[in-house]
Amino acid sequence: MANRIIWFTGLSGAGKTTIAIAAAERYGCEVLDGDTIRDFFSNKDFSHEGRERHLLGIARMAKMISKHTHVLCSFITPYENVREKILEILPDNTIMVHISTSLEVCEKRDAKGLYAKARSGEISNFTGISDPFDEPKCAHISLDSSGEAGKSVDQLVDQLAHLFEKPKAVLLPGRWQPLHLGHEWLIQRELDQGSRVVIGIRDTPITEADPFSADVRKRMIEHRYAGEDVETLIMPDIEAISYGRKVGYQVREADDIPSEVFSVSATGVRGGNHANVSAKVMEFMIQEGIWDDE
Repeated sequence: MANRIIWFTGLSGAGKTTIAIAAAERYGCEVLDGDTIRDFFSNKDFSHEGRERHLLGIARMAKMISKHTHVLCSFITPYENVREKILEILPDNTIMVHISTSLEVCEKRDAKGLYAKARSGEISNFTGISDPFDEPKCAHISLDSSGEAGKSVDQLVDQLAHLFEKPKAVLLPGRWQPLHLGHEWLIQRELDQGSRVVIGIRDTPITEADPFSADVRKRMIEHRYAGEDVETLIMPDIEAISYGRKVGYQVREADDIPSEVFSVSATGVRGGNHANVSAKVMEFMIQEGIWDDE
């Protein structure tokens, strides 16, 4: 499962950051909010256009970080058209969450006295008072953190659990030096059975016989299987797999490999037999300058 971006929208004081931090601690995520992005994005323009530029910049940052971990974004995000633009920038599995606490409750909380200053005119363009908060029609989930629903922060975080749950996976360890049609047959066989596939890339040393680094092999596989239910990880080089009772999983060897697939050799591929490499892998090799396209 690709890393998710969860974008929390809601009034000031709704509980966005409180919920985001609690969720980050439970599910292992990076949090972007006013405090964490202050050194990267400084915004003093609270017009519609100024807020839009600021939020779209944060969305691009979140997209970059999500290559490495789940990201939780906690920002008021008051305008519906800007929320829609954010969703256009972010990956398809992004979830917009509306923390739907009422203005009345948020004003009662007002820990920083911001609503009082907005009511007195000391702060202009304040969301909910002198600037609108559009109903989040594009939100995928709505959470009521007003306390009236009797939900604690932990219970609200519980409602996000399904976004981070991963089904069991099939681990395919190997050198993948490089990815070739034989490997792809094995991966596709598992995908066709509805399995989530994790490719374990052995962190073998670079030698004349094994010229590709683990990082290059990882990126090669990610390029080939972009958008598919295939995850990669670099694992220590192994000399054996030792197991006990196999509780909860199987250890199996493919026994139905077609002869033309079985004969594909990584050694042959490294030696120049590019016929056993798919177009997507060849595309990656050419982009990386690893193989000549002539």
